Amino acid sequence: MVTDSEGPRRSARGAGLDWVEEVCRRTDVLLWDGYSFAMGAADASRPTLIFPRKGQEPRVGEQEARLAFVAALLADKASGSFAFAAEVPTRLSYRFAHKDSGLKAQRALTDLAIYHGDGDEPALAVEFKSGGRSGKSVADESVRIDMAKVLAEEPDALWFHVLRSASNTSLQSLLRTLDEAVSLLSNSFRLSGYLARGKAVEARAKTIVFHVCVLDPDVTVSIHRSLDYVPGRPQDDFFTIVTKETRSSLEVAEGQGWSVHRPAHFSPS
Repeated sequence: MVTDSEGPRRSARGAGLDWVEEVCRRTDVLLWDGYSFAMGAADASRPTLIFPRKGQEPRVGEQEARLAFVAALLADKASGSFAFAAEVPTRLSYRFAHKDSGLKAQRALTDLAIYHGDGDEPALAVEFKSGGRSGKSVADESVRIDMAKVLAEEPDALWFHVLRSASNTSLQSLLRTLDEAVSLLSNSFRLSGYLARGKAVEARAKTIVFHVCVLDPDVTVSIHRSLDYVPGRPQDDFFTIVTKETRSSLEVAEGQGWSVHRPAHFSPS
């Protein structure tokens, strides 16, 4: 964790948001333990995080990811140097149904804002998402909506995405969707389409951390990578990752730019 006086802001511009990866990994463990318990695993002990039932299956949503992240943050020895708030109004106003010319713009909400030191402005904005994406423009508007906030607002950002399960195809589709959203909204005209009418805005240079956590006991993996985002500069192959799908697992090799995290006891069946 960052403990110096300049906190996450200096880290983002210097050595990177390394403290975020540690908190994300602790979040993974809370999510994996909670999901294993919810699925009735024989060796699962009562977890810190409970996944409530929704019909016949446990609910897997943004709420669970956010609660686990806050618990992981507070468990860190340096957590006393941080403050946080949920559902924080953005500085800019947005009209997310932007095709409707009559829609009035209003402040959006950041899922979780993290503050450091005495500052009253967020040092890190965290957006939580759940569920797979197809890579089709209509189905993935929710990703572009939240990505617009990430790119237009001032703070560095963490995009934390939780999946109940993942195959090679579904993981690649999600990464492709994220890639397309970042690329599309790097265009100031496209980005301004989500803001108040007549409000021109450009994406801001910043660090954006992407974290994808898969809960399926046969996969149980997370991938993590930090992007030094500069508007208009191609991301190249940032969102590319090669995986290998077996009959009962998804293998993700190290050394591709993404950090790979699995439980210490994980062993593909």
